[in-house]
Amino acid sequence: MKSPNVLILILLATVGISAAFAETAQKAPSAAALNRTVSVTLPDSEQVFPPGAGAEIANSQCMICHSAGMVTRQPPLRFGEWKAEINKMRTAYGAPIPAEQVEELATYLTAIKGKQ
Repeated sequence: MKSPNVLILILLATVGISAAFAETAQKAPSAAALNRTVSVTLPDSEQVFPPGAGAEIANSQCMICHSAGMVTRQPPLRFGEWKAEINKMRTAYGAPIPAEQVEELATYLTAIKGKQ
């Protein structure tokens, strides 16, 4: 059995650690502060994707998050690379592009900004 002095030291150390955690918790931001709403106004853009088969998909789906200019300023990609980018937007970022539109959109983006 440990001596009473050792037990007192352990108890004081435990209380000191608990007090330190309590002090840190009091300094932490409240849940309300962390769940605030931020409003952002993005600039309007008159630019749309160039005409062609698949432009309607690009204008309705890609422009939810991107401007047409942002997409058309990307380096040229091959069909498979565009398809991978579109699927990444769907799976990693939650883009609501229906699976049945991926091929047509990749074909369109390859036509306007593709690499041979």
